[in-house]
Amino acid sequence: MNCVNDGYILQIKDDGDFNKQYQDFKQQWQSEFPLLTFSKKHWKYAIINGTQDYILINNSNDYKCRSSQLSTKAFYHQATGKSLDKLKQSEIDNDAFKYAQEKEKVAMMVLYNNLFNNQEPDLYGSNEKLEDLNETKEILIKAGVVNASFLPEKQHYYSFTPDLENSDQDNDYINQLTKRVLDGQIFMSTELLRNRINLLKQLIKVKEVNPDDYANTNHVVMVNNFVPSIVDEIEKNQSIKNWVKYEVEKIEKSDEDKLYQYNLLALTAQIYANEHEENPNSILELVNKLRTTNYLKKLDMGEIIANDPRTLIVDKQLMVKDKRNIYTAKPSVVNHLLKEHFNLQQKQHFVSEKNNTLSLLEDDKYQDSLEQGFKSDYQSILLDEKGNIKIDSPFKHKLSHHINVNYNPSIVNNTAYDQLNSFLNHLAPNQTKQLKAMLGLIPLQGTGIMKEINTFFILKGVSGAGKSTLARLLKGIFDDNDQVDSNIVSSTQNVNKAFTDERYVDLNDIKKGKIMLWFDDFQSDSKSSIITAATGTVINGVIGDAPLTGAAKYEKQHPVKLPKLIVIATNVMPQVIQVGTATRMFVIDCPSVLKDKSIKDKNKKTVDITDFVSNPKVKEALFYLIMQEASKILKMDSKQRDALFDRSRSAATNLSRLSDSFLAFLEKNEITSPYDFVGMQAIKLFEVYNKQCKSYNVSYRSFTDQLEMLGLHLKRKNFGGKTYQKVICANSTQLTSAKMRIMRDNFDVYPDCVEKWDGFKRMTIGELKTWHYGFNELKEKYDKNKDTIMFKPFDFSERG
Repeated sequence: MNCVNDGYILQIKDDGDFNKQYQDFKQQWQSEFPLLTFSKKHWKYAIINGTQDYILINNSNDYKCRSSQLSTKAFYHQATGKSLDKLKQSEIDNDAFKYAQEKEKVAMMVLYNNLFNNQEPDLYGSNEKLEDLNETKEILIKAGVVNASFLPEKQHYYSFTPDLENSDQDNDYINQLTKRVLDGQIFMSTELLRNRINLLKQLIKVKEVNPDDYANTNHVVMVNNFVPSIVDEIEKNQSIKNWVKYEVEKIEKSDEDKLYQYNLLALTAQIYANEHEENPNSILELVNKLRTTNYLKKLDMGEIIANDPRTLIVDKQLMVKDKRNIYTAKPSVVNHLLKEHFNLQQKQHFVSEKNNTLSLLEDDKYQDSLEQGFKSDYQSILLDEKGNIKIDSPFKHKLSHHINVNYNPSIVNNTAYDQLNSFLNHLAPNQTKQLKAMLGLIPLQGTGIMKEINTFFILKGVSGAGKSTLARLLKGIFDDNDQVDSNIVSSTQNVNKAFTDERYVDLNDIKKGKIMLWFDDFQSDSKSSIITAATGTVINGVIGDAPLTGAAKYEKQHPVKLPKLIVIATNVMPQVIQVGTATRMFVIDCPSVLKDKSIKDKNKKTVDITDFVSNPKVKEALFYLIMQEASKILKMDSKQRDALFDRSRSAATNLSRLSDSFLAFLEKNEITSPYDFVGMQAIKLFEVYNKQCKSYNVSYRSFTDQLEMLGLHLKRKNFGGKTYQKVICANSTQLTSAKMRIMRDNFDVYPDCVEKWDGFKRMTIGELKTWHYGFNELKEKYDKNKDTIMFKPFDFSERG
């Protein structure tokens, strides 16, 4: 078993907060990797010279020395000229080793006594103490203490926001540009920063934040160890050229993403020059002149990486060929290649050097593309735009998906093929055709078919129906045996996090091998199984090929493409808040429990479930079926594809999208159709709903969303000399007005009279059941075209 030993050095300011964060961190990762273990040790002091060059000290006898010059390894090499890392145990000179250990201990004692003894823990060191350290200067220099660049300085984290209402800048393009540049990022500095007016006459509001809390709350995609030029001030009477020279000097002192900083500097300075009637081209030439030497040096590394035969640049992201001969953007594979090319100094600043190199590779001249298909150990399986399946050598094509089976048309003669069809017929007995077609979408992720079909899928059924069994079969085809993250199953089973948390978005990138997003154990952020409106917006965009960005925490932001095939397997129907998302949902019903007698071969002989799942021929049969279904879909015309997942074939209903409490509310109050709601003011109905159901955790927004799911609309209406906000309306104005008049003329009830106590009449008016009045009369007149849905009775047995 492969073991990983890694860790963090964290600065703790509040033990209570840290312990809670540590437990949350531990529980999160142990739930995903049960064998993962954790340990922690508290240190009072840290001298950090680099990521692999540091000293941790509690006292003169309790320390951890990883110093490149003061460790036992360093002193042993100094004494013998040999590296302990390269020696066998029998080759080590014991006398020299004891000498090196003693030297390390003395050095640690000197450091502790001179820096930290008899003083309270100081997180940032003590500059006063350093002035009296002449006798130990050599040790301090080797430890990295005297050199100020290695002194731990307090880092402040800031968010920058343009306050456009209070700015003198009235150019909308400039305002929107600044807002987009700063959005989704926080910036680090050792200085205390304040609000300022930048050179573009915009008020920049500066807020110091806790990076982890702010990132989790605001979906920050990047943390930068610099302050961007676009927020900097320009002094009165200072020329733009002098300002640029200052900014370049600042960039050169930075170790992080200089190309991005230079690009932003050039853009900002050119905008300023244009606004002040100066020549933008001369400013650009100045920036280029000042950065040329450094730029050319970095460009060489970009060219080296791009010319490596193992690399491709796809969507401006580096992909590297792995041991399976497929291209991937997984960090472990990419980082391994970069370290082969980086020198020692670059490795010591790996993150910033990596980001610089990746920025260079975004140049259009490096861009390439992948082919559509799969690669086994022996085949490249390709599918052209006409639906033709082609088999070729596994070494000829640029593919990003590995499979564990071959494409074998003769599998149809094997009993495994009959067993597979028996299983699929059991899983979706009334929608087997749609289930197979859904599987056929797996190879079509890079085509325009998914955008045309514009659908995501719900596999809804009883527990044990076989939904997870199908997922296991797919993983057996598309996941490597030693793989940790699945290419099939989403990186998190929480649907809302999978589409809105940048870390999970990054993990689900198709360039990292993801083929589809299968949620095998559906979860949401609440007990009510709600897929939020924000999630729905992203799902709509993913299906429609909208661009996304993602990043691992504190790493460089990059474009992300998520698989367009989204499958949610669940026992409980998700509540989809956004109407537009609900209309894209296609539900496949899985009504029966999978038993040993459920799967049969062509001779009607039952097959054991365990034998079925472990049979490699079944996986081969499933891949053949997937490719055949994909070929059929490509050969269909647009009308045939539209009919394939027509909503009339879906197991979804209007009521299946509603929350349980709202559904119970309808039944209890004898509300029989959408018509009954027409004419009510939504807020008054919501007050009645809250009072009856005691659902104080339900927001007004989610309540009105459910009304809209029923085909109703919320509009402002003028009626009886008064204006009412958010009145529940039918599709046509005529039906809405007729209903409101009937309620007024027969009951003296207006839109705000929903279960309202009338003190004059000493009775409740506008009871919910009375709002059904006029149904037959108005149905006869308006039950046509777009208003038909208003009169369709609710069938409460539809709710699964």
